[in-house]
Amino acid sequence: MMRLIEGLKTAWRNWWCTEVQSLREGAFSADAPITSASEDLLGRGDFARALARVLYRHRGSESLVVALRGEWGSGKTSIKNLVVEALTPPGSTKMQVVTFNPWQWGTDDAITRAFFREIAVALGDAEQSAFARRRAHEFRRYAKTLETLSGGLKNAGARASSAAAWLSGIGFFIAGSVVWLEPSAKMLATAILVIAGAVLILSRIIGFLGRDREDDRPLDVARFDLEQRLKEMPRNILVVIDDMDRLEDEQIRTVIRHVKANANFPGLTYLLLYQRNVLESAFGGGEDGRQYLEKIVQAAFDVPVVEGERIGRIVLAELEKITQPLPSDGKFDQKRWGNIWVGGLRHFFKNLRDAKRFIGGVEVQFLLHSGKRVLETNIIDTAALEVLRLFEPDVYAAISRSRALITSTTRERREADKERIKATIAAARPEYKEAVQYVVSQLFPIVGWAFGGSWYGSDWEEGWSSERRICSPRYFDRYFSLRLPDGQISDSEFMDFLEQSADRERLSQSFADFEKRNLLPELLERLDEAAVARKLPPDSAETFLPALFDISETLPDQMGFGKMPFINAWRTASWYLRSEDDAAKRGAAFLKALRSSDSLAVPATLIGLDMDRKEKGETDLMFAADLAEAKKVWVEKFRAALARDPEDMLSNKHLVNFLYRWREFEGAEGPRAWVACVATNPESLGKLLIAFLFEGQSHALGDYVTSKVLTFQWNAIEPLIDLPVFTEAVKKFAPMPGTPEFEARERFLKAAAASEAARAKTAASDEADVQETGEDSTEVRFVDETDS
Repeated sequence: MMRLIEGLKTAWRNWWCTEVQSLREGAFSADAPITSASEDLLGRGDFARALARVLYRHRGSESLVVALRGEWGSGKTSIKNLVVEALTPPGSTKMQVVTFNPWQWGTDDAITRAFFREIAVALGDAEQSAFARRRAHEFRRYAKTLETLSGGLKNAGARASSAAAWLSGIGFFIAGSVVWLEPSAKMLATAILVIAGAVLILSRIIGFLGRDREDDRPLDVARFDLEQRLKEMPRNILVVIDDMDRLEDEQIRTVIRHVKANANFPGLTYLLLYQRNVLESAFGGGEDGRQYLEKIVQAAFDVPVVEGERIGRIVLAELEKITQPLPSDGKFDQKRWGNIWVGGLRHFFKNLRDAKRFIGGVEVQFLLHSGKRVLETNIIDTAALEVLRLFEPDVYAAISRSRALITSTTRERREADKERIKATIAAARPEYKEAVQYVVSQLFPIVGWAFGGSWYGSDWEEGWSSERRICSPRYFDRYFSLRLPDGQISDSEFMDFLEQSADRERLSQSFADFEKRNLLPELLERLDEAAVARKLPPDSAETFLPALFDISETLPDQMGFGKMPFINAWRTASWYLRSEDDAAKRGAAFLKALRSSDSLAVPATLIGLDMDRKEKGETDLMFAADLAEAKKVWVEKFRAALARDPEDMLSNKHLVNFLYRWREFEGAEGPRAWVACVATNPESLGKLLIAFLFEGQSHALGDYVTSKVLTFQWNAIEPLIDLPVFTEAVKKFAPMPGTPEFEARERFLKAAAASEAARAKTAASDEADVQETGEDSTEVRFVDETDS
């Protein structure tokens, strides 16, 4: 059995012909940068090492400002980490690095304080010496001279003094002006005055702590002293400022002002990481913003472009790894995967972040849909749909709402349908529209037809369903509900069921279990599809057919707008037998199953259908001799059931069909005699009349729901009765009004009267008119279709 892993491996090796390392560890951390050259999957190590050499060698009278520019997710922070790793050559003086992320600090004041504090700490740590500590001290004095550290405290002291004044005023007002208040109010006024005094004292303390120290020096003197100290350093300090493009415009301007004006010193090298258009916008945008930054940044580098093929190799390698533990059933179509990858999916992966987001997401999808034996969805469709969900969410949402439109192959298609189908991808981004159209057309062949491709009819649905494709109505909902939809059976459980088909006892128990879970109609529908596709175990007829006959005996034989389990049951049996090409073996298998089961409904249907085929000259199920034997065995079993428990048979849902088949298989004498006998017992007669009531459904144009319609099956009972005698017996039968027996009696009498009227009219007409009238009246006059 071909595993997906082998298909993916062959595909990506054929296309790209190279091996790649793994990003498996931390695949969910889409924003986690790499920290070492050993993790470099994109080949950016050479660029990082070259940039590191430039930064390490610089020594000048002013700071050096270098920018690394790139879009979000392009790998700026990863390259920065590679630069830091390669910064100091072996055997050389270590270059100290300060990593400052202003986005973590929020306000302008907090950013300013953190900026100077981080650099001061680095200056002190650059060398464990008195000179280093002195440099750090000078830098702190300079920062204080700029009033960045003390300004917040002084402002806090002023605000506290103002609050104390307000509280004092309120206290005096309550105590002195509102003299008529109770003593409790005066106590409140006293408390407010005490609080005001405390706040005033606190304001004095804050003002003392925040007072300017050593700020009597002019700024240029403080700066000159600091520059002399910094020139003594053996190597510059690298200050890395990351995530600048996440700041607000005013915060961006604050950071740039510090870099170029307030902290432009020898001994400092700045590496700024940002998205170019964001920073340019903070300084007016357009040409003005660009020119402003050019005055600040001496050297700007863009993140090296990663060729799409390299990202593609990474995605394919990761798919190979995460699909290894998945259960495999040989459903992987390597050619289809190659088409959908090369023609569409690969165009969505622009950077490593895209790859990581996809791998993390699709791994969850695989786990959610992984059954005990198989993946419950098509692996190619699951991966392709996850790409749309991540990168084209509006298209994904439109698809999820269009099940009937893009999966149905049975209704007539018109030009209007094409436009509606095309609208499902209308929300795709312009740069990806062609790729989206290709991917969606591969997932849904009907979409491809709307864009000029071939038409796919209902004969394709069987193949799509067997491959668990998203274009199959049976499997569509699984892809969006992220679980097995209610009322469905997993493929793994269905495969377990088929494995039991050789054990009659276990198989019958499994049928019963599905019935208890209200999943028998779904199971029979799945069996019907599997039988048509010849996917039922071919050597299990001896056990499978009797168990199928037994479980179907109590199912109603009727049409409707929902599932039709009895029809699915006899279709399953018929198609299963036809999977055997030898008619003699088919007949033998059917006769053996018929004799080993007490059930009659499905066998009666199969025998009757085979009689019809022989009359029409069509390919039949069994030879004439086997068919004759089958009719004989069935009649014997039915007669035995009538003799064993006639009352139970009167309540059987298939009684009308049994009587019809009895007359068809053996002649009318036996059925007519049995019905005449039943008519002599009023209680049995009531049950018999009820059996001929048929409950159908009506759905008129414009209705949202169906309505129940009761009809009396006159054409079925008329051949079984002596009309005058049976009618007289029914007239004498007097059930309670409002009971089912009363309803059945009234409908029979109405149908009998219509029949007599039709006969009288026929006798009074000429032969041609009689024939025409008789044909018209067969359905209209002889069948009562009054709503209940």
